[in-house]
Amino acid sequence: MLLRISNHLLCTLLLVTLLPSGAIGQETGRGFFPPQQAGGGGGPCFAMVQLSLPELNSRLASMGLEGLPQWVSLFGGDGHFQVGHVMIGGFALGGSVERSIVSEGIVRRASVNLSHSGLRLGYVKAVSRMKLTLGGSIGGGHMETRLCRFPQTARSWDDVWTYYESDFSEVVDAGDLDTSAELSGNYFFVEPFFSLRYWVIPLVAVDLGAFYRMGGIGAGKLKMNGESIPEAPKFDFSGMGVRVGIFLGF
Repeated sequence: MLLRISNHLLCTLLLVTLLPSGAIGQETGRGFFPPQQAGGGGGPCFAMVQLSLPELNSRLASMGLEGLPQWVSLFGGDGHFQVGHVMIGGFALGGSVERSIVSEGIVRRASVNLSHSGLRLGYVKAVSRMKLTLGGSIGGGHMETRLCRFPQTARSWDDVWTYYESDFSEVVDAGDLDTSAELSGNYFFVEPFFSLRYWVIPLVAVDLGAFYRMGGIGAGKLKMNGESIPEAPKFDFSGMGVRVGIFLGF
């Protein structure tokens, strides 16, 4: 048994010695790392997108709330396949921002939720362990803004239903009522992008990218609780963004 193991080790050492310098590394690179002319995969990603909505911020200020941040974080995932130098894939991202204030025992709160998804098409160039991609995305998204106003005092389970019971006949002060409204709208966007992928180990890579989003909700396209608001202003979601992701695939 020991003799056979020794023979195998000896043959392996002779093979390595006889191979041209760098041949093993070259084959490993071809087998596990780029360049490859076909492949696919996906993984989770994180993005920071620029957001400037003065029309909404002015309304939040009238509620005594701080405006939305200049950059909003989104989380999601993407995936694609590659044939030759052409990459085709898809992605989905979402995130939210909340602002709240307590004044004279009344809580005022606004939460903005953004979600969008799309298709991505790009040209890929492989260099050593890296892949560079230049392309564009097209897709659609949804914005939902929920406004709430309610007394600071915690409510009991029974209090939640009191105002809605059929035998309730008391006069209620407006300050004691919980009120809410939901503003929502859909938007279309296009997004040129550039990304760099670096393989850390076989089948696992880090993605870094930058993009510029162009799109928004048109004037009069916003809805409140499902009903259109004809005089609603235009919401422009155009802005820069950066993206970081983990890619699992080849």
